[in-house]
Amino acid sequence: MLNMSKELENLINEHHYHEIADRLHVIITHIDTHIIQHPVSKINKKIYSKVDSAVSLLCEAYQEAGQKL
Repeated sequence: MLNMSKELENLINEHHYHEIADRLHVIITHIDTHIIQHPVSKINKKIYSKVDSAVSLLCEAYQEAGQKL
């Protein structure tokens, strides 16, 4: 399994990081538009908090991918 991971790592290039950053942006935007802006999320703070935490992690992943560009 470790060898396969190293092989994949050697195949990754800047385009792959651009691609995953783009996909993360799309997902973050969809979550904001369709979940965070949903009326239930606006009134139910527990739901909002959990979704907001998930978005924060996705944003961290987006930033990490962007650093590879």
